[in-house]
Parts: sequence; structure tokens; C-alpha cells
Amino acid sequence: MQGGFAGRILHVDLSRRKVGTWPLASNLAESFIGGLGLSFRLAHDYITPGTDPLAPENPVVIGAGPLVGTDLPSTSRIYAVTKLPTSGTIGWCGAGGVTFGCLFKNAGYDHLIIEGRADRPVYLNIVDDRVEILDAQKLWGKGVSETCETLWDEVSGPAGVLAIGPAGENRVSFSLAYIDRSATMGRGGFGAVLGAKNLKAIMVRGTKGVGVADRKTYKRLKTDFLQTIQSYPYLKEWQDMGMLKAFPMVPPETYKKIKKRRLACISCPVGCKDVVEIADGPHKGLVAYSSSAINLLTPLMYGFKDYRDAVKLIAELDEYGMDMFEFFGVAALAAKLGEHGSIQGINIALDDLNAMMEWAEKISFRKGLGDVMADGFSGMINAYGDAAKTYAPALVKNMHPYTGPGSALPWDLFGTMELGQILDLRGPHVGSGGSPTYFAKRPLEVFPKHLKRMGVPEAAISRILPESDESKQLNVGILLKYSHQWFSILGSLGVCARGQINRFYNAGLCADFYKAVTGIPTDLDELSLRADRVWNLYKLLNVREGVDRSRESIPDQWVQAPGFKEYVSETPISRDEILRMIKDYYREQGWDFETGYPSPETLSRLGLESLG
Repeated sequence: MQGGFAGRILHVDLSRRKVGTWPLASNLAESFIGGLGLSFRLAHDYITPGTDPLAPENPVVIGAGPLVGTDLPSTSRIYAVTKLPTSGTIGWCGAGGVTFGCLFKNAGYDHLIIEGRADRPVYLNIVDDRVEILDAQKLWGKGVSETCETLWDEVSGPAGVLAIGPAGENRVSFSLAYIDRSATMGRGGFGAVLGAKNLKAIMVRGTKGVGVADRKTYKRLKTDFLQTIQSYPYLKEWQDMGMLKAFPMVPPETYKKIKKRRLACISCPVGCKDVVEIADGPHKGLVAYSSSAINLLTPLMYGFKDYRDAVKLIAELDEYGMDMFEFFGVAALAAKLGEHGSIQGINIALDDLNAMMEWAEKISFRKGLGDVMADGFSGMINAYGDAAKTYAPALVKNMHPYTGPGSALPWDLFGTMELGQILDLRGPHVGSGGSPTYFAKRPLEVFPKHLKRMGVPEAAISRILPESDESKQLNVGILLKYSHQWFSILGSLGVCARGQINRFYNAGLCADFYKAVTGIPTDLDELSLRADRVWNLYKLLNVREGVDRSRESIPDQWVQAPGFKEYVSETPISRDEILRMIKDYYREQGWDFETGYPSPETLSRLGLESLG
């Protein structure tokens, strides 16, 4: 391999306690870009259709793209691919790599494949060529931060840590993994998959470096790119306020009261993560780490009155390793079932810290009703039948979307994020895909410039923004196809997908960076083709699992008052309108709408015939 790629895949069999490596095939690296794309390709080889998500046979593939480990801005992103317990689909799980992604590449690996189940709790210790499966009994039961700190105390120098909390250990269906205690990874139960393997954590240190094929071109491109970022007039605001600049529902004054410092992944010029400290009250001195302070203040949107209580609860949920949106959704459902007599003798107050702390513990350790709630909405519906179905919020693939009617975040315009909750095979997530509709109402006149930056061809732009005699329109279904393509490019390279970073990248520049780093001849058309190959392989993985169009259900709550509104006209959206968007998406992807399967022509164009 010339550059960018470490050139090795690390394989760990926990059942047999065996570790091995083999070379990364250069043709696969070129065909699937790297990172996310190569993780899908390896998952195709290792996941047996029909495997139970929590069985030892369900592998985990973790990958870092070819730009990870370089000093290009915000290139630390890592991805995992596995079969997820909540949706029952094969899904991607992405996170800002903080130090983990860079150090993993510097240890000399592009991908890690984990199979089997250890007979007792273990963690992986990766130090360059030395890979050990070590006893984790002392870590079992510890929270995420305590796990990370314990491992960091054992080594000198920087170390990246991926860890789960007690919720993952106990296979809570909405448990997460965390990177360096601040970046969340894996809505849909990735933490439970690792817990089922008795794998508490992965710690990595690396010293090998990451090569660049064309250093002269790389230096020129990077210098120009850094100047572009540094000249951005709102850069200082992003650095000071992070994600809160894009989410006005959280008062800036509240954030300033608790802000201790910003936290950034390696090579990120913005730093979207937060370290906060409570300065007064009963939680005085509490320090919490988060992928964004927005997360820490989310309970305010569920009725909490005191921001300090909100921070305390989310810090506790993070220690347990639990998805806060699913936690609140399941708790709200249990509360309604209690109010209507389906569950006897419970009182769940969503706006009370002590009550929610108690239920967080019960769910994480599967105590009493918490054992049912730990299996998410599916567990509640299985236990309480029609009553649970009646009072459940909008669900997509057994998960609660974090935006929309009845969800935490107040947003009601239907764009690619909202349609993507239905059409992304993993289910609801927070990945924006770079779309201009993400939590923003923008005039259509600005869309062409944004779409060109994403690499959307001119002919497709005219389909996304068709003009009638009366007005311009927005075709969300076609736009989503190219949002998925753009996301596949960013994810496969290892570039952060968050809006305040990917706004500086464009698809042509990504092709140039990829070519300069790897030495693989690549232009925009070739990179776009490979990104389509990545997303279509993702589709094929799930078609092979029997996931068909019946899984793409539209929640009733979305098309009933108050419901979602059409993005341009802001009139209530109908089920038929959403269905038309889905058909447009399928047509643009080259997929058969009835079967949900990529057409033979699409598979041939992408060179995927043998994998179909």
C-alpha cells in the first residue's frame, strides 16, 4: 500500500483467544474507498445471514478510513458494522474517533474483526504489533468514565479507549459504546453486542505513523484548505459555542454557566465536544464529558426545570452507557401504561431527577420492570401487547426517532434527515449526511451551491429542484440519494460528518485528498461511483437478511396533527407524499420498488454482481 492505509487487518477470536493479522487486499481498498465502505465489504464475508445479534457468531467490524491518522482537519472518524439487536438489521455505528482512530491507524491496522465470545470479561490491549486479550474482571460493572480512567492510569502516554458501561454488559437493547468517554457510538444496541461478547473495552496505542503517497500535492492541498477554514468568519463562534450555535432551543446563558472547556478529536479545528462543570447547588463540582452539551441539557426538553439536574442525569446515563433518547422514550411509555392501569404500582415522573436516576439503574441492571424496559419498545410491546402499541411514540425499526412528533427535539419540517430515518437500514440516527435540510429552513436559491459541494451532478440537481410555472420545488427523495452518497464518501475516508466540519469539504477536494494520500488514481466521478458501490453493498447486506420494504413503515404520528410539514410549503405532509419520496429515492438509486432489491443494471454498473 502506498499511503493512507496501514495495510493490515487485525482479527480477534474471543472464544479461542486467538489473534491474527493479514494484509489488506489493495483491490478491495480501491473498490470500497476504506473505512465505512471496507467495513461493509468485510461484514459481507463474515456475517452469516440469520445470525442472532447477541450470539457469539455475530462479528463486529471496526474500521478507520485512509485519511484517519493524517493531519488533515477532522479526520478521526471510525465506524463499526454489525447486526444490531434493536432493529435486527446490519447497521453502521459511527463516532468521532477522538484519539482512538488515529492511534489505531498508528498501531498499524485499518480494520479490526472481532468474533466469538470470551468465557469471562476481557478487554483488548493493542500496542503496535502486540495484541493481548486481558482479564477485565476489575472493570466489569464500572461506568464508562471510570473504565477509561482506570485503563489510562495503567499506561504512560496517549491511549485511545472504546468502552461500554453496565447497560452494555447487561445487554440493554439501547446501550452504546463510547470513545474516550465522550463520543457516543451505536444507537440500536452496539453496546449490547460487545457486552454479549464479554468485551468491556478496547485500548489502543500506536507509534508507526501513517504514510502519504504524494507529499508535495498533499502539503499544497492541506495548506490551501487550512486557509479556507481559518478565513471562515464564524469559525470563532463554532469554537466557542460548538453544536449549540445550530440548536437555539438551548439557552446560551445556560451553557456558559457550565462550560469548563471544549474537547476536540485529533486534528479537529473546531472541537464540538464539551467538558462541563456544575458550579453550585447539590451537584456542585460534578464534571461531565459529552459529545455535545446539547446532550447534557436534553432533559430540559422533557420537563426538567433545573439545568444542573439535567446534566446530572445525562452524566449518569453516559456512565451506564445508555442511549438517552430511547431511555426517555421507553420510560414515557411505561409511565403511560402505569397511568392507564396496564402496569400496577409504578410512578414514573419524567421531570424528576431522583425518579429517573432510579429507573436508569433498574434498566441498566435489569431489576424488576427494568428488565422488560431494557429490551426497549419491543420488550414493552411483547409484555403489554395492544396497550403498549397504543401508547408507544412514533417508532421506526423498533426505535424512537430523536426528532419529530413526540420526540425530544422540536423540529417539524420533513427533509432528508426525516426521510432517512425510514430508509437508512440501521434505523433512526443522528447522521446528517451533509444535507442542507438538516435542522434548517433555507431558501431554495442556496441549494445548488450546497449540492455541487456534495458532488451532485448537474442533471440530478435539476431533478432535486424542479421548477413549475408557479414555484420551485424540492424533491427530498432524490436529495436523500445523494446525501447517502456524500455520507458514504465522508465515512469511508474518515472525515467527520458533523455540519460545522463537512461544510469545509467538497466532493472534488475529497477525491484530490484521497488520491494524494493513497496514490490511487481518483477523480470525482470515480469517487462517487465507489461511494454508490458502498451504499448499495449496505443494501445488499440487509436484503440478504430478508429485510424488505415492509420495514420502511411510516409512523402514523408523522402524518397526523401536529405531524410533519412539507419542507417548502410548510403544509401538513401526507402519507402519500412520503411514499412518493420513497419511490423517487428508489428510482434514483436504481432499486426495484416492489422487491427492494438493486436492479441487475445497478449491480452491473457498480461491479457488485458477485456479491448480490
